[in-house]
Amino acid sequence: MKLGIVVGQVVSTVKHSGLQREILLLVEMLTPDGQPSGDFHVAADSLGAGNGEWVLLVAGSSARRMLDENTPVDLGVVGIIDEVVYQQQVVYHK
Repeated sequence: MKLGIVVGQVVSTVKHSGLQREILLLVEMLTPDGQPSGDFHVAADSLGAGNGEWVLLVAGSSARRMLDENTPVDLGVVGIIDEVVYQQQVVYHK
């Protein structure tokens, strides 16, 4: 699993039929101490995460299992994060 912060949305009116109900989010990956990595990805989201929220992400076959095995997804939101503690320091609290 990976940490990311939602920085925007990706709008696609024409997409794979398995993605019709999913919102596509632009997320920036985060380091364990909560620093932006500068690495951006698109993630499928069925939870309703919003801009600025920290999210828990899964990639590869785990992301495909969120929907179904036939939907081409490589990154998916599986949680909206409330708090992250790293080296006994709270680095994020919603």
